[in-house]
Amino acid sequence: MSELINGIKKTDPLIFHPKRLMIMSLLIAIGPMTQGQLRKKCNITWGSITTHLERLEREEYIIQRDVITRKGPRVLVKVTSKGILKYEITMVNFQQFLKGIKSD
Repeated sequence: MSELINGIKKTDPLIFHPKRLMIMSLLIAIGPMTQGQLRKKCNITWGSITTHLERLEREEYIIQRDVITRKGPRVLVKVTSKGILKYEITMVNFQQFLKGIKSD
């Protein structure tokens, strides 16, 4: 049982939050997106997406850049190499946690 607890403790709580996990998963699977695109795909409010992106950026898991598009100025969001590494480690640890549950 302590191995299971240790497995879940190894997951990064910043990434493992449901909304941030969805944001990171989309950015890794699809690639850079604007804040608006992320907000729509995650079906969350502007306030919520802004808060979660700020937390991820503070830890250097993502970067946000102002860009000019045909539709006007936008904020482009991109995962950093540190963010990808932390995401992968968190997913591996969570998968090990799930395997531990199944084997008990």
